[in-house]
Amino acid sequence: MQSGPNFLQQDYTKNEGLKVRSLTTADVPSLSRLRSDVLDGLADAELYSRETDEVGFLHAHIGETGPGETLGVFDGHELIAYGMIGFPDKADPVGFARYICTDPSDFARTAELASCMVSARYRGRHLQRLLLAKRIELAQSRGRHLCVAMASLRNHVSRHNLMREGLQIGWVGEICGLKRHLLILDLSQPRALNLGITQWVDAADWKRQQYLVQNGWWGVDTVQSSQEGNTLVFAR
Repeated sequence: MQSGPNFLQQDYTKNEGLKVRSLTTADVPSLSRLRSDVLDGLADAELYSRETDEVGFLHAHIGETGPGETLGVFDGHELIAYGMIGFPDKADPVGFARYICTDPSDFARTAELASCMVSARYRGRHLQRLLLAKRIELAQSRGRHLCVAMASLRNHVSRHNLMREGLQIGWVGEICGLKRHLLILDLSQPRALNLGITQWVDAADWKRQQYLVQNGWWGVDTVQSSQEGNTLVFAR
C-alpha cells in the first residue's frame, strides 16, 4: 500500500464509477454540508450527537491540520459519503479510545473509526462498509492494530455493518450522557470465543449488556427480531 494523504486517489468502487480519496482542507466546506444534510435528516436525533465544535472536529480529521484523516467518496465532484479515522495518543483528552485503553501504551496502537455518513441518495450501495474496510486498511498501514468504533444502541444498521467486518461489542455505557456501544477489532490478536455458548439480549437492554461485557462476554452478532428492534448475541 502506498503512503501519504492521496494513496486512495486512484481507487474506484466496483461498477459504480465512484472515486475514493483522502480529503484535504479544500474539501471541508463540502464535508460540513454533507454532515448537516445527514444530521438534519435523522429521524432519531439520539443516533448521532452533533459536535460542540464542528470546525475543530472536522479539522482534527484532516491530515493537513489534525492527527486524523477522512476518506471521501465522490460522484464526479460531489462528496456523497465519508469515513473518519482518528489516531489518538495518551495526551489526547477527547475521543472514545480512552474508555478502552487501560494502559498508556495502548493509545499508540489504537485507531478510532470515527464518524461515517452517506448521502441519503446513495444509501444501499454498501458505501459504509467500503469506507470501513478502507479505514481498517489505513489503520494497519499506520501500525494501528486496535480499531475501535462507537455506535448508538439504537443504530442497528451501523452496528450490524461494523460487526460484519469483524468488530465486536467490548464496552457498553454512557458517553456524554448518551448510551453507546464501543466495538473493537484487534488485528494483531484475533479473539478466540466459544460460540457454542451464547446469550441473546435485547439491543435496548443496556444494563444487561453492561453486565455481560464486564464479565468477559463480547457482542458478536446482531439479529433482526422485529421491525422495532434487534437482538444482540454475546459469547465469551
